[in-house]
Order: sequence, then structure tokens, then C-alpha cells
Amino acid sequence: MKDLPQNNFPTTFLILFCVILLTGCRRDMDLAQEEGEATIVTLEEFLRLGDESAGDTILFGPISQIMVNGRGDILVSEGQQSPLVHAFEADGTYLSQVGGQGQGPSEYRFLSSGVIGAADSVYLLEFVTNRILVYDPDDFSYVHSIEIKDDGQGQFNILIGAIENGWIMAKRLRPFLESDAMTINDDPHYELIQIDRDGSYGTDLLGTVDESEAVYDIQEGGRYGYADVPFGRSPSWALGPDDIFYYGWSDVIEIITVSADGSTRDTIRYEHDPVPITSAEITEVMPEIPYYRELVETRESHETKPAFHTFVVDEMSRVWIKLSCPENAIEAEWLILSRESHAVGRTILPAAVDLEVIRGGYAYGVHQGDGIDPMVVVYEIQE
Repeated sequence: MKDLPQNNFPTTFLILFCVILLTGCRRDMDLAQEEGEATIVTLEEFLRLGDESAGDTILFGPISQIMVNGRGDILVSEGQQSPLVHAFEADGTYLSQVGGQGQGPSEYRFLSSGVIGAADSVYLLEFVTNRILVYDPDDFSYVHSIEIKDDGQGQFNILIGAIENGWIMAKRLRPFLESDAMTINDDPHYELIQIDRDGSYGTDLLGTVDESEAVYDIQEGGRYGYADVPFGRSPSWALGPDDIFYYGWSDVIEIITVSADGSTRDTIRYEHDPVPITSAEITEVMPEIPYYRELVETRESHETKPAFHTFVVDEMSRVWIKLSCPENAIEAEWLILSRESHAVGRTILPAAVDLEVIRGGYAYGVHQGDGIDPMVVVYEIQE
């Protein structure tokens, strides 16, 4: 056997090193390509409603919700202090009110939320009376109402979505329990429940999620104080295609998906970089009234902002998540995740805009803040 040349080992080592290096580079390229699948999505403003500077004659108070039907009609619900629901055509032409304030069969006094069903019927929840009011999909005239059965254990506060056999609703367990002396429930949360068309429901839950973080305090005479925690965590939810329900709490990007019948369940997860809270931001959001400020100061403050502010689900079952912004930011990043937890897109919008509906190639949002009156903003999605 011949002896190997003395310089063969260095050559072999060099070749092996290059192979390893190229393999590592290929892995980095593959990872970069995988991350690169999160394409930039452009949203081009298409329409505004309630823009006084543009001469709009319909101006809104605080907007609590918007809904969109299959024709592209936009329903705008104003806040609970003055509940009114206005209907507009897709081009912004005013159509009519949906129901109205009052105590008649078609009217409401304590409007909570509303949804549009698969056949474009409109459902509005009056939460004190536990009624779902039903309106015609064509002319928004009143049809009838359904009373949700009350078991005395809580209050149905939010109508989340309409499914084939009924609705998905959030039931708020009462934070204050009356006995010989009033006490505070230290575990306030929502129960997420499927309601049947006759207003009945069983004991099975789709899930539970914590309420928005707040501080409570009982005062003399049974009165209580209440204040939101600065940069507190809060729940978000949405009903997506195929009656898949999405819900999560904003401390982390972890969104649970569950079928309306409860048979399938999964979780969307995504790591995020926490956004720190500055002392100036804390000072800005502290309650002005001394008593409520003292309530808030009894609780240890957060050092970072919630992972996200809100989310909405589009027709392709993608979750659009509004991430928290750094101090003084005028724009917010929206992260788009697939059901498999992959980042498939990103977009940027004004920080004052919260998207609420994505349908038919358009994104519908509420603009509130920046010192101007609330508006509805519609964007055309370009991908």
C-alpha cells in the first residue's frame, strides 16, 4: 500500500470545512427564505365615513363596532352612551338606521354588540334584557327577537358571531358577589358559549378568557371603585371561516382556535419582542382623579406593553394582529399569521386605526384618536 501524500490531510480538511460552511450558508438562506414569506401587504385607503374635513354630513360619536354584509354595506354602531346603528352602501351612501333608541319591540336602550349572519341577517344584542334583535338583510327592518335564557350566574355581554345553529357569545361572570357583605370576585373572566336559535345553551364551554385587567375597591356603603390598569392585558376574539372561533389574551401572541361544536382545538403561537413602557407613558395614562390613581398605584405596574392590541381574521383564516407600538409611534405594525403559526404577511397602518372586518379584498377599520372625530376607514388590500 502506498503512503498517502503528507499534504492530503490538510486538503481533505479544507474540503470538509467548505462543505460544512456551504451547508450552513444554505440553512441560513433557507431560513431567510422561510422568513421572507412574510410579504409586505399594502393597504390603500379607499373610503372614509364621518370625515368632517371632507364635508361628510354624518358624524359619529365614539364608535363601538363596524359590521359588513355580503353586498359590502357598512353598519356603524356608536357607543353605549348613545346607541345608534347606521347603515351605508359600499360607496358610502347613507341608507338608514337599524332599529333605534327606545323600549319598543324593534328598539334598544343598552346596545352591546352586533353581528351579521351567513344570509346577511343583522343581529344586535341588548345586554340588560338579554335579547338578540333580528333585522331583515335587505332593508334592515325589524323581524323578531330572541331572549337568551338567564341562569342568574352572569350577564351575556357580547355577541361575537353567528353560526349555522345559533351564535357564539361571551358571558361575563359578575365581578361583585352579594352576600351579607359585598365581596370582590378575584378571578373575573368571560365564559365563551354557543347559544342555540331558541336562546338556550348547555353547560359545555368553548373556552374561558380573562377580562381586561382592572383594579376594584369596595368603599363605604357598598359602593366600589374601578380603574383600568395602565397597559393592562385584555381579551380579543373573532369568528373566522367554517365557524372556527379564535380567542386570546394579549399578554402573549397565543390564540386558541376551536370549532363551534367544540370538537377540534388548536393554538396559534408566535414569539414577539416585548415593548418597554416608559415612565412618561405611565404618567400620561394614570387616572386624573386622585382616588382612582391611588387604586392603580396599589398594583405593581407592567414593565412591558401587551404583546398585541387586537386581532381580526380574514376569509383565508389568516389572523391579522396589531402589535403594540413603542413610545410616540404614529404607525402600528400588523402581523399576519396563518393557522399553522407562520408569519405570512406584514403591513403598517396609522396607530389610531383598529381593523375590525376583512372581507372581499377590503379591510374595514375604526380611526379613533389623534384629536379628530371618530371615522370609519376602508382600505383596498393589495398583495
